[in-house]
Amino acid sequence: METRILLEIIGYIGSALVVISMMMTSVLRLRVVNILGSAIALCYAIAVKAYPVAALNAFLIAVNVVKTVQLFRVEKSYHLIQSKGTAGLPQYLVQKYNKDILNFFPDFKKIDDDDDVFILMNGDAATGITAGKIDKNKIFNVKIDYTTPAYRDNSAGLYLYKEIGKRGCKRVVFETSARNHEAYMYKIGFVKISRGKYVKELIENL
Repeated sequence: METRILLEIIGYIGSALVVISMMMTSVLRLRVVNILGSAIALCYAIAVKAYPVAALNAFLIAVNVVKTVQLFRVEKSYHLIQSKGTAGLPQYLVQKYNKDILNFFPDFKKIDDDDDVFILMNGDAATGITAGKIDKNKIFNVKIDYTTPAYRDNSAGLYLYKEIGKRGCKRVVFETSARNHEAYMYKIGFVKISRGKYVKELIENL
């Protein structure tokens, strides 16, 4: 393969990664993929002596590295608010993030008035909403477990279920047809027991 064609392929790969990163909902993943794409594009620009393009990509790398470091340095001070139904803050969050919620939970319809709702807060900022029904056996049947894009580093989910366990729940059961939520669930300790059904034991947190 000619060197020119190979360089063009490398350039297209870098550009494609940058574009793909902009469509990601996870801020951390966006930054990492953008850094990788910009680094490849930087190498291509230097190779073809397109120095203005090289400078732009070097700048993008620097910005994304700084922003990524800041993500890990942000001090998180989580606390949990428990309520019933959609009145007030739960309704606001569902309406505000409705499009993104449906992207991860296409089966989600609404939060019912008798649903158990948990709002995860970081300081004064609402970072997520989890809702469903806690039955008489202390099993939490979840219909939605949504985290806002800025807090999708698993720390929110780990804190959430630890606190729910402390409040008496023994197990969490979640059924969904969406596959793009699966990786997150595995990371915070869910086990897949059948097609579309996941379980997390909480008794150890009591």
